[in-house]
Parts: sequence; structure tokens; C-alpha cells
Amino acid sequence: MQSRIPNWILWTVIALALVGFTDSAFLLAKRISGAPIPCFITSGCDTVSKSPYSVLFGVPLSAWGVIFYLGIGFLTLLYMDTKNLLVGNSLLLQQHLDSYPRILHLHSKFKIGAFCIYCILSAIVSTALFVLGITIYRKIKE
Repeated sequence: MQSRIPNWILWTVIALALVGFTDSAFLLAKRISGAPIPCFITSGCDTVSKSPYSVLFGVPLSAWGVIFYLGIGFLTLLYMDTKNLLVGNSLLLQQHLDSYPRILHLHSKFKIGAFCIYCILSAIVSTALFVLGITIYRKIKE
């Protein structure tokens, strides 16, 4: 079966998932070790990381990020291998579920009063994945 999704889109999703995974794994390692997060450009990485908004259902957002980005990468590779539309639709669903980092970014501005460059990076990556998800959705529906 011929893929309905261009390869450049799929490879971009994989690259973004790798960036997001690396970012989230770094933050998770810092959280587990208790080491301070080196912050450049912004100065509130530890403030954001230690805020009550950095946990969802008792699990750090960075752990959710690791799972999310691994899932996106795995599903993309699986779709590239199988061209299965069910896998493609699962990929879309997972991309649309990742809105919490963008919400945390808004909380950082208005409730926490600090910014974390790593959180901003994750928000950018997940937003780019969301936009690519819309593109993938349109290609699957064609």
C-alpha cells in the first residue's frame, strides 16, 4: 500500500519526537536527582519545575513527556513500516492529546510568574507536532 503521508512529514515527526524526548528526559533526570536545572535565556526553570503545575496525577510532566514523545516516535516508525491507517489514526490521537505543556506555558506566564526554556522548547515541539498532525489528518482523509 502506498503511504498517503509524505516521507518528509514522517521524518520531521520523528526528529521532533527525538528533540522532545531528549528535552523531557533531561528534565526528568534533573527532577529525580534533585539537581538544579541550568537555565539560560530565562531564569525560572527551577521555579516552574517545582511548581504544583508541573505534576499531573502525581507524575511529573517530564515523565509524561518522555512517554508521549516515545509514543509518537514509535507510532510514526510503525506507520512507516506498516502503512496501517489504524496506526496513522492512533498517531493523530496521541498528537492531539498533548496539550498540557502548552497549558503549563500559559500558567508559567500568569500563575507562576516564571519561564523555563526547556518547557518553552517542549511547547514549541508539541505545537509543531500538532500542526503536522493536522497535515497528516488531511493526507489520510484524501
